[in-house]
Amino acid sequence: MLFIGLLVVVLAISGCASRPSATARGVPASSAASGEYRVQRGDTLASIARRHGTDYPTLARLNGLRPPYTIYPGQRLRLPGGSAAPPATPIADWRWPTAGTTVRGFSASHGGNKGLDISGRIGQPVRAAAAGTVVYAGNGLRQYGNLLIVKHNADYLSAYGHLQQINVTEGSTVTAGQTIASMGSPGDGRGMLHFEIRYRGTPIDPARLVKPPGG
Repeated sequence: MLFIGLLVVVLAISGCASRPSATARGVPASSAASGEYRVQRGDTLASIARRHGTDYPTLARLNGLRPPYTIYPGQRLRLPGGSAAPPATPIADWRWPTAGTTVRGFSASHGGNKGLDISGRIGQPVRAAAAGTVVYAGNGLRQYGNLLIVKHNADYLSAYGHLQQINVTEGSTVTAGQTIASMGSPGDGRGMLHFEIRYRGTPIDPARLVKPPGG
């Protein structure tokens, strides 16, 4: 399943175009002199590349981004000629987001599932996988249905799709394990949560970081 086109976020950005995105409240863009740029609302990878005299494939390679080249407001991007990326900030307290069974795992292949699909009961609680700030809450990306995105730090964010109800708003601070939504359906009547974790904009296998209860 495609954080993540409408995660520059709505969630989405393709390499050449994007639809409206979630806001990065009060976060200034960095200067080119710093070798780093902080993504702003409405940015696309292509527009950032043009402003800094490069092209989006180069910018994508430099930042380890793969199609659909998802970026989100507040994300830090390295610019050509910049210094090496800072070390990742670890998150010690990852939590499993909901009760249920993983029915579809992560795949790094092109067109593969960019997260985990967890089956359960429609209406059951969905919880924040780690503490952070809600940077998107809405339904602007059709394949995700009602969607939440939580930014945990400069490196990690998590996304929760196919929600029945969203209980938090953009800008809200959430704690690890806090109920943030209820499980919905992908449209076929089955209760299911689509759960993603992204590291510097690139989807990674959530199972590497968080285990189900008893797992």
